[in-house]
Amino acid sequence: MWIAVLSGLLVSIDALFIGVSFGSQKRCRLWHVLVINAFLVGLCFVGYALGVWIGDSVDIELDIVIGILFILLGSWTIVYYFAFERRKVLKCVCKPLAGTIDEIEAEDSPVAAAEVCDCSGVQPQKKLPTKNTVLTGLFMSIEALFITIGLTLILDTVTFLIPLTVGLAHLVYCVVTFFFAKYLRRLPAMAGPIAAGAALIVYGILAFVL
Repeated sequence: MWIAVLSGLLVSIDALFIGVSFGSQKRCRLWHVLVINAFLVGLCFVGYALGVWIGDSVDIELDIVIGILFILLGSWTIVYYFAFERRKVLKCVCKPLAGTIDEIEAEDSPVAAAEVCDCSGVQPQKKLPTKNTVLTGLFMSIEALFITIGLTLILDTVTFLIPLTVGLAHLVYCVVTFFFAKYLRRLPAMAGPIAAGAALIVYGILAFVL
């Protein structure tokens, strides 16, 4: 039982950085985060049911397949950042802001940075559109669905605590970092991809050892 809870908490850690993403969007409000996570919790229970059904219906070593896929996905998440995204950040040449220090600090966000940076191939945006919030939430929800399916398949103990832990962990992580986004944005940009990738790799390893 405790393995199910700890596994759910571990593989949901990327929600910490998604919460920062939500908190950085000017149009995103707490009720958006709550609605998205309510949908996510529902998908976690759908994933649990699917995992039980697949486990009873398919007679192959699914844990090995899942383990390999998530290790590859986690490794790709980290490699992709250093191979592509980090280059974009390093190539970004920032122009001085016209305004007072107070005005600059008031606009302390990735959006504000986009307004004053002349980055190759990146068009500045004054505000992140609402669809970014929806797409981020959809991505997180689908990810949680597959995480729940995977945990249901690889853990010896099949219990409703698997979807409950994954769903609530995403909710708590998102809400906490949503409120502290202003401070957590000061973390190195690489922290998010590395943490998310490492969580997926550990998740893949769990498929082999549990």
